[in-house]
Amino acid sequence: MLDIDTGEQIVALYKLFQIKGGKKEEKFQSTDINEALDFQKMYASKYREGLYMEISPKKKIYNWKEKKVEEEF
Repeated sequence: MLDIDTGEQIVALYKLFQIKGGKKEEKFQSTDINEALDFQKMYASKYREGLYMEISPKKKIYNWKEKKVEEEF
């Protein structure tokens, strides 16, 4: 994923969910957009229904007590 403001490459986590009866069930997750889109295409052709995709960028969190920088999605 490309950041519009800075133009640098950002690592993101792509998650695909099935929503049924108001509940989200995770079906697939990957850091590669092409793998996620291929899974979506395969799932839609096999089960005749689509999936909901969430994109979570990797964040840098500074822990001031331990003076460490941690990264998480």
